[in-house]
Amino acid sequence: MKYVRLIIVACSVFLMPKISFGQSPDLVLVNGKIFTSDTSRLYVEALAITKGRISAAGKSEEIEKLKTKITKRVDLAGRLVVPGFNDAHNHLPDGLRARHISVDGMDPAWQTILDSIATLVKTTPVGHWIEGTIGVTIARSTEANRFSLDKIAPKHPVRLLSWWGHVGIFNTLGMHSIGISNTQGDPKGAFYERMANNKTLTGKAYEKNAYAPHTSYTTIASMRDEQALIQKLQQISQALLQVGITSYQNMCTGASPEDYIKYWNKAGLPLRLRLIRWGDVNSNGTLNIPSKTLPRVTSVLPLATVSGTKWLLEGTPLEQGSAELEPYPNRPDWYGRINYSMDEIESMCKDALARKDQIHFHINGSMTIGKVLDLMSSMNVDWKAVRPRFEHGDQIDYTPEYLKKAKALGIIVVQNPTHFAPLPGMSSAAPTRSHGMALKTLLKNKIPLAIGSDGPFNPYLNIILASTHPTRPSEAITREEAVIAYTYASAYAEFEEQNKGTLTVGKVADLAVLSDDIFSIDIPKLMQARSLLTIVNGEIAYDSGTLKVQPAPKSPAQ
Repeated sequence: MKYVRLIIVACSVFLMPKISFGQSPDLVLVNGKIFTSDTSRLYVEALAITKGRISAAGKSEEIEKLKTKITKRVDLAGRLVVPGFNDAHNHLPDGLRARHISVDGMDPAWQTILDSIATLVKTTPVGHWIEGTIGVTIARSTEANRFSLDKIAPKHPVRLLSWWGHVGIFNTLGMHSIGISNTQGDPKGAFYERMANNKTLTGKAYEKNAYAPHTSYTTIASMRDEQALIQKLQQISQALLQVGITSYQNMCTGASPEDYIKYWNKAGLPLRLRLIRWGDVNSNGTLNIPSKTLPRVTSVLPLATVSGTKWLLEGTPLEQGSAELEPYPNRPDWYGRINYSMDEIESMCKDALARKDQIHFHINGSMTIGKVLDLMSSMNVDWKAVRPRFEHGDQIDYTPEYLKKAKALGIIVVQNPTHFAPLPGMSSAAPTRSHGMALKTLLKNKIPLAIGSDGPFNPYLNIILASTHPTRPSEAITREEAVIAYTYASAYAEFEEQNKGTLTVGKVADLAVLSDDIFSIDIPKLMQARSLLTIVNGEIAYDSGTLKVQPAPKSPAQ
């Protein structure tokens, strides 16, 4: 009887696709060059889509035969189609109600920032927030502090945030407006810069203090311009669809998952959104995990999911915050710092295992990576079941032993090619390193590699940087490998590879018809690439008007 049941189950599983996809397709795409991201069959000519999923894939003449009077048709005319890009790591805005200063470049001078604020003060109502973006030079400067800001904006709260998010500068009114006193103590996982007396704050804040200080979430949320944020989300989503991004994995630094669900729902956005919780540690050492009990999928927003928890273990090399085994250049006694104790990191690990929740570590430095790999290896648990993610993981190839442990633990590395570009404010004469920001080495060692932009979300920019790797050319990967990392591997990195990430039968129909063959055109021309037609869940979410979607033929009765 046992074997009979097994045969029945096996037959039913086999028949399910036949039953589901025996219906007439809603849409067929034919005469194309369709990159599936499935290494067992990388290219097909045509697809059929039924009820939001791919029901058939193969040669154009085969797919054409499936058409009926209800089927729409797109002649791709040889154009390249790829699975919808899945940005595995990015951050939606927080919607602070503020006037924004405008400066050129990624690394403005401090005086330029001050002059811009002084100009904006003249036309901004008293008490209204002023906000701006700073670069590496200001983040490392000892002159950039609240006292300089107070002189030009004593009646306007000011927040300056580094474009990578780990350093912020407030003026005095800005500090007080969100409950930070002049001698505020450091919360767990973050710190403030202080004057020589080691008590008084300079206004410079690091880690979570830069964007979500210790004060209550209610206080931060009360400063949000909800309508402006909804409009911003609409603009972002349209821009994402225009470049062929259909999934966006958001690290919830700007708002709680509940709030993003509310805003995303009001914005009416045809895009898949994953909301990753942003964990914190209370002053008594207990874990604070927002939206811990929120279900993975909510009925109000079926294209959104809530899963995973991220922990900010350290800063970055930009502000010299990540913990390294070697001292920073020109600072022989400074090795960076780990934001939490190893006992606290172990608590994070145990919580993830107990809840069967994917754990995400923001982790860069050679010291931090070594300590965390040792900790996880010592726990004697099945880490592969929760697919732990190292966001960035820059120094994971610091030693062969790191790579060996990462593979054994099932670590997924989510790398960010935009970080490979030479940055203003950083020395261009720095020697090429023999390790760091690996791509090819990860694939060679069979360590899952996904791509998230963590910045400008243009996938073609990220493909350029992944396939050239200006920081370390020996680690460049092929464009095809980059697209697979951006699609299939990004889906794997969120436990969704059975549902999306490849253009194969049974998967959701998330795809982009591209303006150019991104695998063959010259590298510089990649920046001109766009999506002509972006489909999410089988529905056209963006149409440039270039391709003609032929409607289903009308029956005589119509």
